[in-house]
Amino acid sequence: MTFEEVYNEYFSYVYNIIYARTLNRAETEDLVSDVFFRAMENYGKFNPKKASVKTWICTIARNRLIDYYRSGNRTRSVLMADDDMKNFPVEDEYSVEQDDINKEVHRILSLLSEEERELISMRFFMDLKNTEIADRLGISSKAVCERFRRLLKKCEGLTDKNTLSELLS
Repeated sequence: MTFEEVYNEYFSYVYNIIYARTLNRAETEDLVSDVFFRAMENYGKFNPKKASVKTWICTIARNRLIDYYRSGNRTRSVLMADDDMKNFPVEDEYSVEQDDINKEVHRILSLLSEEERELISMRFFMDLKNTEIADRLGISSKAVCERFRRLLKKCEGLTDKNTLSELLS
């Protein structure tokens, strides 16, 4: 697989992982660019026997996010009111303002802590199993299950049940 194919196949995936954590479009675009720049620089060192391309690129994205949060040079996402969003121009398919479900997901994610968004990112965007999440966080699989249970209950409290079931389907 050429690097161009990797980029084309995984760009949206990496974008979504990072956006779910930052909730800021400009910062997401900068971070995604940096992830793919780092991946391009190191593509010759990639070993498919150690991990899949998806796992490799997710690891780069996760490490870049860790660096980003450690640096403290980040801005907080500002949740827009619905009236503001109606006049906000939709520039591309990655825009959160594009439909009601995206707006609701953005609203819910903005109310969660960075740690909770990371947990969601690992489970739903990176497709990690509980054991893999547990290894990364240094906790037990049972603790991961309990954190997800509490997190889903919290999300249920942030939206109506119909919208939540639609989001999870």
